[in-house]
Formats: sequence, structure tokens, C-alpha cells
Amino acid sequence: MRNFFILFTTFFMLMQMNSFAQINLVPNGDFEVYDTCPSILPLINSTITYAIPWFQPYIPQGSTDYNNACDTTNICSVPVNWGGIQMAHSGNGYAGIICLIDLQSPTDYREYMEVELLDSLEMGHKYCVEFYVSRGEVGRYAMSNIGIYFSDSVVLYSNPFFGVLNYVPQIENLTTNLLTDTLNWTLVSADFIASGGEKFITIGSFTPKAQCTYLSIGTNPYILAYYYIDDVSVIDCSSTGIPDNNLSKDLELYPNPVKDLLTVKFGNAGSNFHNLTLSDLTGKIILHKHVSSEKEIQLDLSAYPLGMYFLMVEDGKEMVTKKIVRL
Repeated sequence: MRNFFILFTTFFMLMQMNSFAQINLVPNGDFEVYDTCPSILPLINSTITYAIPWFQPYIPQGSTDYNNACDTTNICSVPVNWGGIQMAHSGNGYAGIICLIDLQSPTDYREYMEVELLDSLEMGHKYCVEFYVSRGEVGRYAMSNIGIYFSDSVVLYSNPFFGVLNYVPQIENLTTNLLTDTLNWTLVSADFIASGGEKFITIGSFTPKAQCTYLSIGTNPYILAYYYIDDVSVIDCSSTGIPDNNLSKDLELYPNPVKDLLTVKFGNAGSNFHNLTLSDLTGKIILHKHVSSEKEIQLDLSAYPLGMYFLMVEDGKEMVTKKIVRL
């Protein structure tokens, strides 16, 4: 069954390569395809291998997490799982990794996730690389040191303490950009000029904890920094470029947390139509609105109980879900 899904995913992506100039070289970059629904405690066993063909580079077994709405135990589910509450940036699934652990611990525990690209990168080509992160509420630390390492061969390691991988990532979040947000997804993106032959990407924190930029927030139960990862993409943008109108990048919601009036700003994508759907934690739809051309609108939430909601915005090309808290 696993081989069938791998072949199916690869075939589907290769067909896309023949149909579109811009192709995401990351297979299952949105973590929607799986061969097993995760339903076990990820602290004990790794579940990222369920999101084929992703894997954890630690040998013999790691503990990188995969969460999907197919799970009904709220351990590995979406939106509720052991790491917190978050809707997927798109679809129903995302990954989760520990990027930093107790600073007083003698070990420097880390978790990583790795995948083989659909094709090797070409020398001198510019690649547009991006992924989305959101901090899990389970951890009391926020940090900035998360990135992607490109390699021409598979990265494997057998450190008995799941230590830091000794590589310099070519794509990394800015050290000044602390990833504190638990409500929304934060885009990490940059351009990368390939040396040629890069075929694998590994995602995680490659900075030893003594050099990490971090912040302690509150008294969360686990003394660690835990992050969700979704919508990973590597696109050859040497000649095709990336369109300016991008709902994922342009959409803004504020203030959040909100009291009564929530402003939804579409930015450069404002000329497109948009469908907005607001639902509560149970998935019940409580508001639906169609917007034809406005660049910015306000939603009045004063009639709804205090608590957490999810706003899904669609423009015919993309679907973006944001977490909202009404206080």
C-alpha cells in the first residue's frame, strides 16, 4: 500500500510538471496524502512516515509528528492534538517538530523531517522556497532558528540523544523574527541559488541551543519549543517568476484576539472574489459571506460567544484558514 501511494503521488506531480510552468518539487508538501491515519502518542512513536514519502532522518526511529483530521482521538488530530489547537494552513494535515528543549538539560534534543524532491535542482537556477509555521501552545518557548537544509544525498544520523544536525541551512527564518504566534501561520520564505544536484530537504532547527534566539512565554506544561509545519514548496522561479497576487501572503486579519470588529484585508488579491466561512471549534458554520471586489472588509463578531473560531477564505485558487480568538 505504501508503494502504491508513493507511485501515485510521484505520477500525479510529474503530470503537473508537464501541465504547469511552476511546479512544487516537494512531494506531499501540504501533508494531505497518508497511508496510515495517525492515532498514537507521537512522544513515543514517530508518525511523520505516515505522510508519505516524508521521514525522520534519525536511525532507527524518530518522533517527528504527523497530525490529520482523520484522527478522532485528539492526540494527532486537526485542529486539536497534543501540541495545541490549530487548523491546517490548507487541507487537513500538517507536521510537528520539537525545535528546542529545556535549556538546563545536558542534551540538545531536536526533531527533523526529511523528504526526497521530485527532481534534482539545476545549477545556477533560482528556487523560490517557502513553508509555513505555527507555534504549538504546549511549549513555553518561542524561537526563531528554523530552516531548510538542501543536500544531494539523504541525511541520516544516529545520535543517541537526537542531537542537533551539524549542517548550515540554506533557507532559515530571520533570527530577529521570533515565531511566537499560536493563532496564525507565519510564512518563512527566501530565494535559493542551487549549486546543482540537490535532491533532499531537511527541516528543523540546526542551531545549538547556546546560540539560539528564544523567548520564554508563560508557564506552559512542557519546557520546549514546538512548531507545526505546513505547505512546504520549492519552485524553480528562474524564468517563470511567482505571481504577485497570493492570498496566502497577502491575507491579513486584525486585531486578533478581537473584541467585536475583525478587519479582513485581502491586499493585492483584492481584485478577486472571496468566499469567507466562519466556524466554531466543533466545525459548525456560523457565518458565510461572499466578497466580490473589496480589498478590505469588517466582520462583526459581537453576537458570538467568547472563544476560538476558524475563518476560511477562498479565492478560487487558494484556500487559507486562520485561527481567531474572541475575548
